[in-house]
Amino acid sequence: MLELKNIVKEYNLGGVKSTALKNVSIAFPQSEFVSILGASGSGKTTMLNIIGGIDKYTSGDLVIAGKSSKDFKDKDWDAYRNGTIGFVFQAYNLISHLTVLDNVKLALSISGISSREAIEKSKDALERVGLAEHINKKPGQLSGGQMQRVAIARALVTNPKIILADEPTGALDSKTSVQIMELIKEISKDKLVIMVTHNPELAKEYSDRIVRVADGEIVEDTKPYSLENSEGSTYIASKTAMSLKDAVKSSFNNLLTKKLRTFLTVLASSIGIISIALVLSISEGMNGYISKLEGDNVSTMPFTIMNQQPTEGVRIARTSEDTGESSDANSSKIKASSTNDLHTNKYSEDILGNGQTFIKYFEENAKDYYKNIEYTNAYGLKSLVKNYNNQVQEVKIEDAETFGNSTIFSKLSTDKSVLTSQFDIVAKLDENFDYIKDNEMILFVGKDNSLDKSILRALGYDDNANLEFKDLLGKEISVVDNDNYFEEVSGIYVPKKADDNAYNSGVKAKIVAVAKPSADNVSRTGYSLGYTSALEKTMLDKEKNSKIVAAQKKDTSKNVMTKQDLKDNELENVLGYLGASEKPISIAIYPKSVDDKAKIENVIVDYNKKVENKYPNDASAAEKNSIKYMDISAAITGILGEIITTITIILTSFAAISLVVSSIMIGILTYVSVVERTKEIGILRAIGARKKDITRIFNAEAGLVGLISGLTGVLIAATLSLPLSSVIKNAIKVESFKASLPLDQAIYLIGLSLILTLLASIIPARIAAKKNPVEALRSE
Repeated sequence: MLELKNIVKEYNLGGVKSTALKNVSIAFPQSEFVSILGASGSGKTTMLNIIGGIDKYTSGDLVIAGKSSKDFKDKDWDAYRNGTIGFVFQAYNLISHLTVLDNVKLALSISGISSREAIEKSKDALERVGLAEHINKKPGQLSGGQMQRVAIARALVTNPKIILADEPTGALDSKTSVQIMELIKEISKDKLVIMVTHNPELAKEYSDRIVRVADGEIVEDTKPYSLENSEGSTYIASKTAMSLKDAVKSSFNNLLTKKLRTFLTVLASSIGIISIALVLSISEGMNGYISKLEGDNVSTMPFTIMNQQPTEGVRIARTSEDTGESSDANSSKIKASSTNDLHTNKYSEDILGNGQTFIKYFEENAKDYYKNIEYTNAYGLKSLVKNYNNQVQEVKIEDAETFGNSTIFSKLSTDKSVLTSQFDIVAKLDENFDYIKDNEMILFVGKDNSLDKSILRALGYDDNANLEFKDLLGKEISVVDNDNYFEEVSGIYVPKKADDNAYNSGVKAKIVAVAKPSADNVSRTGYSLGYTSALEKTMLDKEKNSKIVAAQKKDTSKNVMTKQDLKDNELENVLGYLGASEKPISIAIYPKSVDDKAKIENVIVDYNKKVENKYPNDASAAEKNSIKYMDISAAITGILGEIITTITIILTSFAAISLVVSSIMIGILTYVSVVERTKEIGILRAIGARKKDITRIFNAEAGLVGLISGLTGVLIAATLSLPLSSVIKNAIKVESFKASLPLDQAIYLIGLSLILTLLASIIPARIAAKKNPVEALRSE
């Protein structure tokens, strides 16, 4: 059955070689009770460990059922210990955090049989040793004799061929010792039992054979055995493998034995997850607010297509195969550009050559996607007011370099919601005011009620006066036509003197309301006085037949107001300012919804594709005739989104530092656990656990901490999100803000916590796996 051939075992202790066994040769049959006697340090325990496969011989051979072990690998020794050997130790070597049943079942778990079968066999083994009523107790609740019975049950449960008992009665009283020896004697009837003992009386009474060892050599063998009498058994090894479930269960039970430390570890490890989760929650809340802001303003912040569109800061609706910009980006050539570059949008011309301008094309193809489209021409109101001295003056910003008053006046949308969704009416002339009528105006002020001094002076007020809204309401403004504003002097048309006659000739309008941006309004007005389309139409009807218009149409080469030469589109601009051309200088498109906004953009994309198809070999012409636009809503929300993303990355990076620190802490604590569980490592290795199984146990322990930390961090962050939302909502004055952690990000964070702790446990787990079983069993 078993034979030791010339076994030599040497130790190298501090450079000094020590020989524990010297050419030991001995054979054992399939069933027998053999006692090995000897003084301390004689080599008997070393021989037992070599037979048990937990210590390796220096030379010689251990032959198992006719098979040499010289070429055994780690997995072969693991299988040998699990399937062939059953250990019974003097110190019992039970795992304290496992129940009696789980201690016995552990050997079967390593052998890879099903959990149900393992439980049944473990119960049978415990019943055989008389402990059927104690299966759910922990080892600490048993007496010494009972714990040794558990150890015997664990040794028997895998039905090994060999039972190795190292001083099985050394820690027991005499009465209990007799009971244990009777049990071992019973076992030896069908198994080979090899017992190491210092007690010659017990050996003589119960053993079939006594072997004495001294100074590493066998000095006496009362019943030598020769393999010539062998029954011819054959050694067959089976693979061992601890299931992940059992590894996790063992680790979980160990964590439960140190509840306070586990709790503090989980809490400390979750801080990093909490920090990142809160940052992501705030970011999600801000992104939600931005999305809501875009959705709320999509119908009030239009697409803007200007006749002269700045090329910087605009979007162009083009196909994905356009212009080759990506290749230019990788070039080393310098591409000259300017923030003053303008792109001319030819939306009033028949670019496609089918009698259809872009405006017509757009109105036909996008009519279902916008709720309003407004065309703004170049016409500038000429207006007069009476100042605080009751003198007539022109409404004009001092030192303005452009003719007209575009910096003051702007035509309001016919859609009331465009105004009411972005501005609050803070004062009104009539309590029943709903929206301005034909000859009425609205004065716009800042969120803090500010109004530029130049505007006040232009409206005839003393900019040092203390004014209230009521002082501005009812202010009359006289809008005059070209014939009452201009006069010809030496062939040049110049503004007339502002007097009562000019004032009285104009169409009277008055300020009926004051508005300021609402709390959520992130746009700027760009003007101070808003007027109606009806007022503009009234004035345009007068301007078409004015003298200055006739003069300008007659002399198309020079500006009749300055006598300067006109270039390119300048004539069209001058006629537009004078009210003789209704050709729009800009188009404002108000989508119905966010989805419709995307559809509108697709319409522009389709138009530009048609332009490209018309100029297949001329990219420059296609570019020149394409339509560019500005998406105010997307520009604002895009900038806000980039800011939020940048802040999120910065804060997450800082929070990630705590994750790294906690991972290092987990690695240290895992190593501490390795040190604390060194004996358990030795026990597991003795009953056949692989190095991989030991690694798995400690990885599982760290993984459990990481998983629980991740879950704890996410749950705490979710709980804190509610009060945090309230604090931030009050701080930034945004009612719609709500911090929340998306489910997918929560899952990612839990996974990140798990992965980091697993990575942190790699080195400690490998240290545990490489521990020598014999040395591990000796540790306390």
